[in-house]
Amino acid sequence: MQPPFKEPAVPRRLLALAALLIHHAALASCPAEQAASLPLTLWKGKLLLPVGINGAPQTIALDTGAGISTISTAVANAIDLPHDFDHAAELGGVGGRASVLYIGQVDTLELDHLRLTHLAFPIADFDLKTQSGDPVAGLLGADVLRRYDLEIDVPAGRLTLWQTSACADPQPPWSTTGDPIPFDLDEGNHILVGLKVEGTHLTGVLDTGAPGLAVTDGAAFRTGLTEDALEADIPIHGIGVNNRAWNGHLHRFETINFAGVTFHATQAEIIPSNMAARNDALIGADALIGMQLLQNMRLWISYRTKTLYMQANGRAGAG
Repeated sequence: MQPPFKEPAVPRRLLALAALLIHHAALASCPAEQAASLPLTLWKGKLLLPVGINGAPQTIALDTGAGISTISTAVANAIDLPHDFDHAAELGGVGGRASVLYIGQVDTLELDHLRLTHLAFPIADFDLKTQSGDPVAGLLGADVLRRYDLEIDVPAGRLTLWQTSACADPQPPWSTTGDPIPFDLDEGNHILVGLKVEGTHLTGVLDTGAPGLAVTDGAAFRTGLTEDALEADIPIHGIGVNNRAWNGHLHRFETINFAGVTFHATQAEIIPSNMAARNDALIGADALIGMQLLQNMRLWISYRTKTLYMQANGRAGAG
C-alpha cells in the first residue's frame, strides 16, 4: 500500500519572499503620488514657503504645531480678503487663548500645482516678516497638512506633499530608513512624540512653528532640575497671542535624546506649567520640539498612519 501523497514542503524563507513580492506588487498598483513640491526657507526659526492666496503670491510659515491655519491681518487687508462677520474662532498659544473676531474666506490656496478651494481661516495679528521685510501671510497648519503625507527636508530646503491611498506604503521614498516612530494625535491634530530629557521620558509636540525647544517647569522638575537651580538660570519674558505676558528661564540640559539622535548641552526655554495649561499645543504634552532640534532633520510625517520617520546627518532616526 502506497503512503498518502504529500505536497513537498516549501521553505519558510521562500514563503516570506513570496509574501514580500506580493506586497510590493500590490504597492506598485497604488503608489503614493506627489501632490506638491515647494521650496522651504529657514528664517529666524521659521520655515517659510511660497503659496498663492486668492491668486496673490504670498509667503506662509509651515507650522505643524498649529491645529488650524491662519491668515495675518496685514495680508488679509492687503488682498482685501472677504470676511465672515457671523463667526469667530479662538487661537491658542503660550500665554493663553485670544479671540479671533473674524474668519477669512479663502477661495483658493495654491501650493505648487495643488489648488485647494473654499477654505475658512481665522484672521489674527502676527509680527512675522520675511527676509526681505514683507509680512508673512500666516500659518499653514494641521487642518490642511493632515490631508497628505509630508516630506520636510530642512537641510535641502524642500517640502513635498504626497497624496496616498489606503493601500500605499507609509514609508518614505528614501534609500535608507530607520525604524518607524509612532506618534499620537490630540484633538487639535498636534503630533505627540516621545523624547528623553536627562534620561526622563517626556511627551513633546513636533512643532515646526517653534524656533526652539520649550519645556514646562513641571516636566523640567521631573528631570531633576531643582527650583534653586532654575532661579539661577537666565530669566526670559514673552508675550502670548493675547498680549498676555509670561516669565520663564533659559536652562541648559546636558543630554536630550530625540529620534535616535543625542543632543548635548542644549538650551531650552522653561515655561510655567500654568501657561501650558492654556496653550492648545501643550495640553497633554511636556515640551515643544521646535527648529532648534529639527533644523538638520529630514522628516516624513504620515498623519494617516500616525507614523514618523526621521533622518539626521545622513542617519535614520529610531524611536
